[in-house]
Amino acid sequence: MTDDSIRIFKLASQGFCCSQILIQLALEDMGQDNPALVRAMGGLCEGIGQGEICGVATGAACVLSLYAGKGAAEEQPLESLPAMLTDFMAWFQGRSSTWGGIRCEDITLASGGRNDEVCGNIMQQARTTLLGILDSHGIDPSQARDDERAW
Repeated sequence: MTDDSIRIFKLASQGFCCSQILIQLALEDMGQDNPALVRAMGGLCEGIGQGEICGVATGAACVLSLYAGKGAAEEQPLESLPAMLTDFMAWFQGRSSTWGGIRCEDITLASGGRNDEVCGNIMQQARTTLLGILDSHGIDPSQARDDERAW
């Protein structure tokens, strides 16, 4: 079991959902704590509470935007953000057939009900993919965008 797997399991056992876990891991990477953001990410849990697109996919989009999106009036999103989102969704959609689809409800049905192991594996794979995408675009996940030392 990797350190990320252990951390994902621990956060899940504390009641956090997939989208919250992905953002929490990103915040931890940056040495930040933002309960309000983690709380807001709860709106993406379980397919926006309706079984729609998996919270791993929507949460991952938020993680990428945390690093590359617009966060202040004087700031512009990085030009690479659309490509990073496209890369992630291409990966997610390509893998989704092994999970039953891209919707939370479809994944749940394919795994015979809510299955923490399946969701944990999807989160772990997504986390690895996110870190690879950030790296390929020269973004250090330990650096917040507003950090002077950031990429």
